[in-house]
Amino acid sequence: MLRETSVYDSARRPPAVFEELQELFKYRGLVALWSVRNITLRYKRSMLGVLWTLIEPLMLMGILAVVFSTVFRFALDNYPVYILSGLLVFDFFSRSTQQMVDEIIASQNLAQRIHLPRSALAVASISSYLMNWGLALVPLFVIMFFLKSPVSWSLLLIPVVMAIIALFALGVGLIVSSVGARFHDFKITYSVLLTAWLYATPVIYPLEIVPENLRTLFRLNPLLHLVDLFRSIVYRAEVPSLEAWLICCALALGSAALGWWMFTHSQRVFEYHV
Repeated sequence: MLRETSVYDSARRPPAVFEELQELFKYRGLVALWSVRNITLRYKRSMLGVLWTLIEPLMLMGILAVVFSTVFRFALDNYPVYILSGLLVFDFFSRSTQQMVDEIIASQNLAQRIHLPRSALAVASISSYLMNWGLALVPLFVIMFFLKSPVSWSLLLIPVVMAIIALFALGVGLIVSSVGARFHDFKITYSVLLTAWLYATPVIYPLEIVPENLRTLFRLNPLLHLVDLFRSIVYRAEVPSLEAWLICCALALGSAALGWWMFTHSQRVFEYHV
């Protein structure tokens, strides 16, 4: 009786989910170069350059703080810190995901000339805006100092929270890119949805002003939990509860897993429809 032996098939490829991950690791140098390129292009034609990263959130915070604290009169201590901490999270999420979608969809011509894992562009977009977010923390700390906002050692957890939010943003960006490859109008729709998403998230206002019968619906918003995780450390100067960590980690991992699966199973769509 002949023994059955396994035959190596060089044409056999690993599942798309793992193959793209291998490609991403292989081209990790490209991720670093593309991240630097994104930052360079962002400030290339700006007179203020990197300083704009420091000035822009302060200007927006000042306008919102004056308008909303005067009109709505929220009973919140250090309201500028409350606004700015929420704005930094949402600004990172919205800008990084939008750039990710633009980069991936616009990479078709480049991908036809050289072998290029599109996931590298996605990770580079997130990485470049993480650097931008790190710079934007400077004006936040300055405002906290002048307003004598409470500070604790919990600030050391900021990089961990940023990583969780970045992982969630990566997943959402991959999902939007996958859908946008099939339906090009969805990219425009996503920009509109981001505006609605901003006002549905307690960035400018506290959740307490929302009617009690609607708060359960608001808590289905994943960004509500991610913003609150960041605010726990920065605004309330406390370590988030274990429940808050578990919820945010589950949201980030779930978003990343779903986005990666959709993205890696849409490669042919990118090749023929984009």
